[in-house]
This record gives sequence, structure tokens and C-alpha cells, in this order.
Amino acid sequence: MANGWKGRVHSILSESRKTLTRTVLDGAEALRLARSGSAAALERLRDCSPDELAAAVQELPAVRRAEFLELSERVEEIVPLLPETELTSMIRAVGLADAGWLVEFASPEQRIAAVDLDCWKDFRFSPMRLFEWIDAMIEAGPETLAAALDELDPEVWVLAMKEMADFSIAGMGDAVRDEFLTEDGSVFYTPHSAEHEDRLREILSTALIYSPSHYWRFVYGAIFEGRQECLEYAARWHAGRLNDLGFPNREYAMNAYRPLRPDAMPAIDVKPDPEAAADDHLASSHLPEPVRGTALGRALSELSAERASEILGYVLAVANTLAVADELPLAEPESVATSLTKALRGVERGLVELARARNERPAKLLNEVVPLDLFRIGATVDPDLGRGKSLTDLDAAQSQADWNELIELISEADQTLGRDGRPKS
Repeated sequence: MANGWKGRVHSILSESRKTLTRTVLDGAEALRLARSGSAAALERLRDCSPDELAAAVQELPAVRRAEFLELSERVEEIVPLLPETELTSMIRAVGLADAGWLVEFASPEQRIAAVDLDCWKDFRFSPMRLFEWIDAMIEAGPETLAAALDELDPEVWVLAMKEMADFSIAGMGDAVRDEFLTEDGSVFYTPHSAEHEDRLREILSTALIYSPSHYWRFVYGAIFEGRQECLEYAARWHAGRLNDLGFPNREYAMNAYRPLRPDAMPAIDVKPDPEAAADDHLASSHLPEPVRGTALGRALSELSAERASEILGYVLAVANTLAVADELPLAEPESVATSLTKALRGVERGLVELARARNERPAKLLNEVVPLDLFRIGATVDPDLGRGKSLTDLDAAQSQADWNELIELISEADQTLGRDGRPKS
């Protein structure tokens, strides 16, 4: 899975990232310069590369990032460089209704990821959230909407069409009103609401002008393709892309809660981290704030800066795994903080327990044991680190017809793992 983790750098790790990547400009200074707007301030920002500005932006809270980008002269250069998860959570934080300009400058990969992160919970799809993103694409302009017609899975568009209106071949059945005919005059649709009618007109007119092939695919798909089949195909493509973003499928993610006691931890044969030179350690002052002064932080500071940074990346992977296992909304900034805090706490607890059981230095064990196994040990000895209780949320969402289910909702008991790591029957 390690090769799949890309771009998930959280603001909570900004200090270590800044040190290891030698960011020329930090986020607070970049925002101060942008707010100033003086000739000297603007010249200072122009001297920075787009990569440097993108790195600085990620150190700011989500709303402040949007403020900096709105003030920036180079928003079109910076936005495509932001990690997909970072951009999605920023857009969610500022509100999609006001984020059309960010969607416009986003790359195709970022727009696809936004829908994958925000419109799905495992195999459950939310048309309501998709409509918010479609509206932002419409606000961004016809070129952005036309691009999205090609970028998003056709099954997703067909699902959206089915949710917005009932479609039928014109001329079949009763006479129809002209305003409910598609622009080519061959298909009749009955919108489910006035809001859907306006949205559909934008989609259909843009598709007919910019991409007639997509127009016919979506319109006739809404008539003849089954909802369940579309969901199954869309979920398959979605799962693969989410894995590339660093989020495992739920079956794998649940391994984080498989019990693992310190005395059952198998021996690991790894190449040891070479003794780091004094100036090659990751200084404690450059560690993320939550781990400073902890056993995890002390162990990290004994390793080389490169190895410590690598392990922090693996801890982020644990956080992504927990976000999936706990069914957190992946696009929400609060989910980032929740899953990362839990991952750090669990890895810390597991490291302490394993060091005590083996009577070995935590730094040595941290270099040898994968953080996910350390979290498993921590969750085994600390019940408070167990799986989050979020199914109530899903039940509420379903009752509001917000989420379409691909699979039957599994009960809480059916998802409980036994001591052997297998689901209880």
C-alpha cells in the first residue's frame, strides 16, 4: 500500500514538512504578504515558485488557504499543485456555493477526487452531494462543466440524471410540453423539482454543444440503464481511485482493529536504520506538536531525519485507514484531525506496550515494526481506541434519502471482530 499514499500531508505536520522540504516561505508570511498587497510584498510572492507557494498554502487553516488563493495573482498555477484531499477539504470548509472559482482552476484529477472523497461512503453514493459539486461546476462556467462531463464516470452522470428527472422517448404516450423536451426534441423529461429543471437545462445544453456523444450517452442511459448496475460500475472505479489516493478499501481498513497483543507480535527482519549523525536527527522542535515529549516523539528524534519522515508518512497511512474503517466523511476537515489524532495515540500506545514487553528501545522497535501493527497493539490494550460508532450517522442519512445504498447496510454486531481477527457471526 505504501506506493499508493500520495498527497495526504496534513497541516498538523506542517512544521516537520517545512523543515524537511526547506520551504522558502511559510503560510503565515505568505498570507501576510498577500493581504498587504504592497509592491514589495507582491514582488516577494512573485519570487517564489508555484511549488513553494503551494507548500506554504498548506500550512494555513482551510478558510485561510482560500483567502490567500483569492488574493493571489497566481491562483491558476497554485491550485492544481495542491493535494487532492487538501483541495477537497478546503472547498468543503469554505462552502461549495462559493467555490466555483476553485473548481474552475482545479485539475481533472482534483475534480474526480473531490467527487470520490465527498460523494461516497464506502459503497454508498450521495446524489445530493454530487448535485452540490455539479452546481459548483456550472458556476465555474461551461468549459469546466464540459470538462467534467468527460472526467467523471459516465455511470455517475447517469445516476445524477435518474435522480433529477424521469426520462422517456418523445412521442410515446401523452402529449408533452415543449419546455420539458431536450434541446434536440427527441427525449421528454419530467424534472423532480424546479431546482433540478434548471440544473438539467445547464447540463443538457452544455453536453449537446460541447460533447454530443456524452449527451446521448447520458440521456439514453437515464432511460434504459438500471440504477443498480450503474452503482456497481461506479463503485468499482471509485474504489480503485480512492486506493490510489491512499485510502484502502474497507475490508483492508478493518484490519486496523484486528486484535494484536504485544507478546504475539511476530519477529521482523528489516534492514536497520543506520546510526544517524548528530546533525541528521529530526530535532524535537521540528516534530509535529502532538508527538513532542511523547515516547513516539523521542523515538522519532533518535532516527535519521529521512527515516523519521518516512515513518510519519506511514502514520498518516494509518490515519487514512482509520478514516475508512470508522466511515468518516473523507472530505471534511474534521475527519482529518479525528483520524490523525487517533492514529498518533494508538501508535504511541502500541509502541510503549511493545517496548515494555520486549524490553527494547522504542526507537529500535519503531524502525522495525510497521505503524499499523503498533496501532493494532494499542487498540487491543486500550478499548477507547476501538472502532468509531458512526453507523447512526449513516442510518440518519439514509432516512433522509441522501445516500443510495449499493449493498445492504451491515449491522454493528456483524462488523465486530473477534480475537482471531475474523468478523463475528
